[in-house]
Amino acid sequence: MNFTSSPFERMMKEKPRPQAPAKNRPPRGSACCGCSYWRGIGCVSCYKELLKAPAGGR
Repeated sequence: MNFTSSPFERMMKEKPRPQAPAKNRPPRGSACCGCSYWRGIGCVSCYKELLKAPAGGR
């Protein structure tokens, strides 16, 4: 039963569905692009460079 002729009345009767939060990704072309450790801010040191370094030092 509708009380008005508004097209939004049917939408307002629907139960809200929870939505997954949007993925937070770094901007394209930035140094952090593709980094799995990025959390919304730039790192103090880049983990990508540390992971590329050969194990065992020099």
